[in-house]
Amino acid sequence: MKKILIVLLVLVFNFSHSQDEREFDGVKIKTSIRVQDGDSKTKLYLNGAGIREKMWINLYVQALYLTESSDDAQKILASDETIATRLHVTSSLVTKKKLIQAMEDGIEKSYKGDMVLIRERLDTFLSFFEVTVAKDGYVDMVYSAKTEKTAVYVNNKFVGEVPGKDFRTALFGIWLEDKCVDKTLRKRLLGM
Repeated sequence: MKKILIVLLVLVFNFSHSQDEREFDGVKIKTSIRVQDGDSKTKLYLNGAGIREKMWINLYVQALYLTESSDDAQKILASDETIATRLHVTSSLVTKKKLIQAMEDGIEKSYKGDMVLIRERLDTFLSFFEVTVAKDGYVDMVYSAKTEKTAVYVNNKFVGEVPGKDFRTALFGIWLEDKCVDKTLRKRLLGM
């Protein structure tokens, strides 16, 4: 009887543990997180996660967190809800210079308006990545609906923030727009 009880407890623990996180390419992704949203915290739920690869090399694992799940990229981009993403670097090929260039190219491709309107904020945002994000490091980008600012954290350390819902749309559009950087990753982020 004691053996059965121990086995059941182990199974229950393993099941509840697996509900809290999922694994992608060896990286554990939490199924929910709490993020700073103005003066309080907001709970966000994992919408999807996947691997960004280029030429058969896994570069990073990305997770997208929303207040409620959605598979509609345009609805997510048009909303003003709090949103977060984490890029967990899995390759030493992701250098500071390449990350900055990829972010700049992605936002320029994603932004629907005149780049002059966000150029100064984009330059500020790109300066946040002067901090080295080595293999097994991570970057969190959190847009707060209450402050209308996107905060950037590198390895859990706050490095700065950029104002504007338009910037939010351009940033998350890198991965969610129809002309995104990786169609397979987009599907995974949308939970497909």
